[in-house]
Amino acid sequence: MAERKGFWGFYQKANRIVRTFTGPADIGAGHPEAPEVRSAAAKCPICGNPMSAHTVLRADDQREPTRLVCPVAA
Repeated sequence: MAERKGFWGFYQKANRIVRTFTGPADIGAGHPEAPEVRSAAAKCPICGNPMSAHTVLRADDQREPTRLVCPVAA
């Protein structure tokens, strides 16, 4: 790698020195990960009712957000 001058030269040199102590970046957990599975009996953080009593409205296009509809209290 060619040495640069100025700020980027300093940055490259500092990065090379720091990596001798820290090593490369850790990527991932180091083991295969499965998707998180949540219980349907989990409580909603907004209303406290079970998540199974809620309706999830998903849009057909990418511009509309997904919406969570809480059940109406009787």
